[in-house]
Amino acid sequence: MIVSKTHYDKILFLDFDGTITAEETLEGSMRRIIEPEIYREKSEEMLAGRLTLAEVLHLGFSTISSARLADILDYVRSVPIRPGFSELLDAMSDLNIPVVVISGGLQPYVDEKLAPYRDKLLAMHSVGLDCSGQFMRLISDYEGNGEVMQKTLIMAQYDYRYAICAGDSYTDINMAKSSQTVFARDKLADMLGSQGIPFISWEDFYDIRDSIFNSR
Repeated sequence: MIVSKTHYDKILFLDFDGTITAEETLEGSMRRIIEPEIYREKSEEMLAGRLTLAEVLHLGFSTISSARLADILDYVRSVPIRPGFSELLDAMSDLNIPVVVISGGLQPYVDEKLAPYRDKLLAMHSVGLDCSGQFMRLISDYEGNGEVMQKTLIMAQYDYRYAICAGDSYTDINMAKSSQTVFARDKLADMLGSQGIPFISWEDFYDIRDSIFNSR
């Protein structure tokens, strides 16, 4: 199903964890809530290639009591938004470039964290969370290739000529490869650099705003 039938000349896709937020809130939530031995064991299995990221997340959150959602939200509220985010959104509005957030993070905290900016975003996509049972359960209509949120499936639902994206981690690599202009930092920058894929380094959203303005 097409999310939007409107054709856009340019569109900006943004990651959430570690991109909009100043730290990876999904990983941070797991570190704070999941038993340390379980977290360490599953992380090592993923790094060794025995588990996919999606499997690690499903297994990890299936051990978290649904009653701990309030604790996760309290933590996420404490994580700052990276500087310049509101200014970037205003600039994109002036340039008629819609902004879409695609996050592998959990919908309750993505929605809450971005609530003040909701009217400046074309759309937000994140992973659903079912807390109706004793333990948490992740829900995603876009799971695939070992990812809970396969971001390229979301991108394909929009009609556009030119894609710009910004990310920070290995979960953004396919989104980056599907975009014409890529803003990368941290793990994503390392991966793109090692593969010889061009990208623009950035520290805050002022950098992204200024670069897009200057490239008009």
